[in-house]
Amino acid sequence: MASSPIDQAKLREDVLSDGKEDYIGLYEIVWSLNTQYPDVSRDLKIAAARAIVADLLKGGQVALYRTVWASNRYEPVPHKDALGVLGAPAAWEDPSDQPYLCYAAA
Repeated sequence: MASSPIDQAKLREDVLSDGKEDYIGLYEIVWSLNTQYPDVSRDLKIAAARAIVADLLKGGQVALYRTVWASNRYEPVPHKDALGVLGAPAAWEDPSDQPYLCYAAA
């Protein structure tokens, strides 16, 4: 990711800061990057977000949860499964009536 046009330090700071405030959908990281980097491909945005979230998960700074839109119920994703689910394309899709992934500061 060294050649990424995305500022990794700022992204890391933003992800941590947002996670301290509330549960944040993984898709929201991509939405934020869309406004900051409109000319960068979605694939690069997801790759940058995935790398940052994975690093924060490994460091115990964030935890992943599954939720359903407007439910206010958050099911923890077991730590042993968390890195694996980040690799699924569906993890980064906009929410629908299906469960989606979010994170919060640990």
